[in-house]
Amino acid sequence: MAEIGEWRHMSDNQHSNKIGQIKGIRSTHSCSQCGKPAYCDISAGKSTCWCFELSKRNTSAIKSGACLCRECLSALPLLD
Repeated sequence: MAEIGEWRHMSDNQHSNKIGQIKGIRSTHSCSQCGKPAYCDISAGKSTCWCFELSKRNTSAIKSGACLCRECLSALPLLD
């Protein structure tokens, strides 16, 4: 993942922000599946998101257009 590859180039403040995103301390919305805090880089104004780096998941059962938290997205089955 790009997050991991870029870690050594990040400042301490950027490390803290990224950890906050992963832990759900910093969020852009609530996950439509579980209601926990979720973070979307697109919603935060970036042109790409952390989820673009993951293996594609089957999201056909997801009703909302909002992205999921890391835990719920990771729990979805992989696309063939």
